[in-house]
Amino acid sequence: MRFSNLLFTFLALVVLLISACSDPTLEPPVRDSNSKKQVIKDSTPSESDLQAAQDTTELEQIIQRDDSPDRGSWQKPSVVIEKMGDLSNKTVADIGFGSGFFSRRLAQKAKKVIAIELDPRLISYMDSIIVLELSEEFQERIETRLATPTDSKLTVEEADIILLVNTYPWLVDRINYLKQLRQKLTPKGEIIIVDFKKKRIPRNKSFPETRYRVPLFEVENELEGAGFSTIKSDDLSLDYQYIVVASN
Repeated sequence: MRFSNLLFTFLALVVLLISACSDPTLEPPVRDSNSKKQVIKDSTPSESDLQAAQDTTELEQIIQRDDSPDRGSWQKPSVVIEKMGDLSNKTVADIGFGSGFFSRRLAQKAKKVIAIELDPRLISYMDSIIVLELSEEFQERIETRLATPTDSKLTVEEADIILLVNTYPWLVDRINYLKQLRQKLTPKGEIIIVDFKKKRIPRNKSFPETRYRVPLFEVENELEGAGFSTIKSDDLSLDYQYIVVASN
């Protein structure tokens, strides 16, 4: 009798142990503080990350990436520019212009284009390339401007449209930066954000890794948090990117 009780107790303990191990609600044991931890990089780069990327990436690499032969087919600049409407009397600020892919096109339609970048090498490149590619009439419409990660260098109500293409994930402290941009827009101005969808897309040297993409809903939430009252999103016109248009 005593043996059967011991056997019963042993079996009960085994059952409890198995249940505890299979219970998904139980938290795993805490690791020792000296154990190796996996480091997951934040999707939002810091100001130092931006500076490091700026300092280490060769200018030729940036130009080759931004002006890759296939970019027109997937970026569809005409679709993006069409969403801006009539630009003949508008000032467009192109923040993070890179090689000037959009700025050079916008100069042929807008009253003025303010091409803004963090890298002085890109400023010099733009100043040179527009002389080679654009007529004097269009050259006069572009003004290049060197900015910092936290200051666009735009003045209050200077721009009718602020365009950020493939730039949004690299903004530092995005909501506060967006709040600043709101002040740079005219009363009926708009901010347009074009960036990569956070989904599986073809591998391409021009496409950022998944960790450097911001989901559409997050962009919408941050625009709302910055005070934009009207937010319209287009997730269909471009295969690999969304287009978000926000206004005060």
